[in-house]
This record gives sequence, C-alpha cells and structure tokens, in this order.
Amino acid sequence: MNDLRKTAFEFARDTTKQLITLATGIIALEITFSKDFVTTPDQTVYVYALLSWLAFLASVFFGVWTLMALTGTLEAEKESVPVSIRGKNIKLPSILQIISFVVGLTLTVIVGVKSI
Repeated sequence: MNDLRKTAFEFARDTTKQLITLATGIIALEITFSKDFVTTPDQTVYVYALLSWLAFLASVFFGVWTLMALTGTLEAEKESVPVSIRGKNIKLPSILQIISFVVGLTLTVIVGVKSI
C-alpha cells in the first residue's frame, strides 16, 4: 500500500476517534451537569436531553463500527485487491456516525436554549 493510502486511513481513523471522544465527553458533561442547566419544569427539555444522549450514543456505536471496518479493509485477504476508505463498508457507518453526531449537537443546543 502506498503512502497516500496509509495517510488516508490514518486521517479517517483519527477523525472517527475524535468524534467518538467528543460524543462520549458531551454525554458525560450533559449527564453530570444536567441538574444545573435543566431547571425548567418543561418536560420537553428532558425529552430533548435524552434524545441527544441517544444520538451521541449512536454516534459512538457507528464510530466503533467504522474503526472495525477500517481494520477489516486494511487486513484484505488478497494483496492484489486495492484497499480504499471509499468502500461501502467504511462509508456507511462513517456517514451514520457524522449524522448522529450532528443530530446530537443540534438536540444539545435545543436543550440549552429551552432551559434558559
């Protein structure tokens, strides 16, 4: 495998790991400080907070799936088959990770706005 492909896999891995780290960190912060910022009696704030946690959890799940797909692609059975980060087995979980992360962020912002 040439250096550009190796670099592409490293960048894809690093981006995936960064999103996993951010998602787990945001979940931890939201749960830890939820009593401080969720002070409104409006039940929709709690629903949005729960949905944001679920979206971030989904992002973590899809991120782990992406890392596993990257590993599986690198460990190709036939060396004559070119490996790429653009395969369906990598693109699908990666796109789902990004979408669920953005949904989680959006829901977190909604929680913040509604709890003011």
